Amino acid sequence: MLWQRKYKFPTAIGVIDCSHLGILKPKLYGAECINRKDKPTLNVQATCDAKEIFTSVDVSCPGSVHDSRIWKNSQVYLQLRNKGNTGLIGKDSCLMTPFENPTSGAEVKYNKLFKKERVIVERCFGQLERRFPILQYVCRVKLKNVPKIIVTCVVLHNIAKTLGDPGSEPAEFSYINVPF
Repeated sequence: MLWQRKYKFPTAIGVIDCSHLGILKPKLYGAECINRKDKPTLNVQATCDAKEIFTSVDVSCPGSVHDSRIWKNSQVYLQLRNKGNTGLIGKDSCLMTPFENPTSGAEVKYNKLFKKERVIVERCFGQLERRFPILQYVCRVKLKNVPKIIVTCVVLHNIAKTLGDPGSEPAEFSYINVPF
């Protein structure tokens, strides 16, 4: 209901995006993990609500898989396909998308609102990475453990957000001084 009250997309039930999280290149099928920036990653799809709580996460795809393919094969897509007049705010691979070449004032206004709402999921990913620095860099564990780590971080992020923990806000300084 917060989408309907706070935001200008009354049929939206959330926002969706993908984020590449760094991994060690596996010896077996390592080429599948190389993303468009030539880095080994998992391409993680997530949805979140207006309160910046993750509502779904898909950690099953290597970095070479395009966002739209993840979307079309996701459980969220299958569920929303039959929901009727509801959708997610997202990029070109999602249900509610911006106008590619807006021609009217209404289309320009829609695109501005769309951009404003879509950053919510980007903020969620940013908060997640700040809260759990292991996700900011290359996750140096066995590939089979990386999805479990990501899902655990998402669950803990949601608990922290629900409890009002401010730990995911941007740091005042860009370094950490650790005494030895």
